[in-house]
Parts: sequence; structure tokens; C-alpha cells
Amino acid sequence: MKVASIFLLTALVLLSLSGSTRANFLERKAKCTSAVSGCPKIYNPVCGTDGVTYSNECVLCIENMKHKTPVLIQKSGPC
Repeated sequence: MKVASIFLLTALVLLSLSGSTRANFLERKAKCTSAVSGCPKIYNPVCGTDGVTYSNECVLCIENMKHKTPVLIQKSGPC
């Protein structure tokens, strides 16, 4: 019974950790609505799927358009 309890507790801990880690790394497409008129100079870094930290979402959009690349946002914040 003690072994089963330890196994169950370990399984629950691993499941809870895997869910929180996955939520931080859901890739998403950048919202490029303001990229046409120019990017704000607000530092709100995002980490691209290319491993580069962009100063904000708009800058990532501009780089995607300039280089014709499909870089997504891997996470908010620096890489």
C-alpha cells in the first residue's frame, strides 16, 4: 500500500509539472496589425522559434516580412 501511495504521488507531481511547462511553450503566430504603420518603441520581448529575442511582437513581424520567414512566437519574454 505504501509503494502504491508513493507511485501515485509521484505520478501526480509529474503530471502537474508537465502541464505547466507545456503552457509556457505553446507557439503562436505574431499579431502583425501594427507592423504596417511602424512598430512602437516599447520593450516587450518575445522569443522567436528561431531562438532570437525580438524587442516586441511587431519587430518580429517586420523581420518575417523582410526575410519572408515563418518565425513564430515560442514564448513571451527573452529567449
